[in-house]
Amino acid sequence: MGRILAISAATILLCSGCSAQEEPKAADIKAEMLLHVQPAAETFWNAVQFISDENGSREIVPQTAAEWQEVLEGARALKKYGATLQEPEYAAGRGADWKDYAKGLVDVAGQAEAAAQSHDPDKVLEVGGTLYNVCSACHEVYMPNPVSVAPGIPTDESTGTQP
Repeated sequence: MGRILAISAATILLCSGCSAQEEPKAADIKAEMLLHVQPAAETFWNAVQFISDENGSREIVPQTAAEWQEVLEGARALKKYGATLQEPEYAAGRGADWKDYAKGLVDVAGQAEAAAQSHDPDKVLEVGGTLYNVCSACHEVYMPNPVSVAPGIPTDESTGTQP
């Protein structure tokens, strides 16, 4: 009897690791966006600017190989983060379209990479607009109230907007 009990206990312990795979835990999307995706996007967006204000008009464009390299690295980082967002721990608990949005980020980041490699400010500006649209489309679905993710900014509770 003791032998059967010992074998049964051993079988239960061994099989406890044989259960179906657990669902992946949802990753912290807000942290991923704030720490990684947003800075990479801003690197790309800020690379080429046409500014017209009370001081006149001016344009900001990368001037050196090192500055163009920063733009390229921003695009490559976006591509990497787009792939990361497709992983199970980031897609867990989100809609079926989550991976489509993340793939859209990968696709536009590929265009951003090509634009940076071409050293063409007009192309960088154009792709920057496309990148903005891809990000905004996802945010409309998954972050309808962006003010709420900015810590320390007071919001009107009824509307979620800044006072």
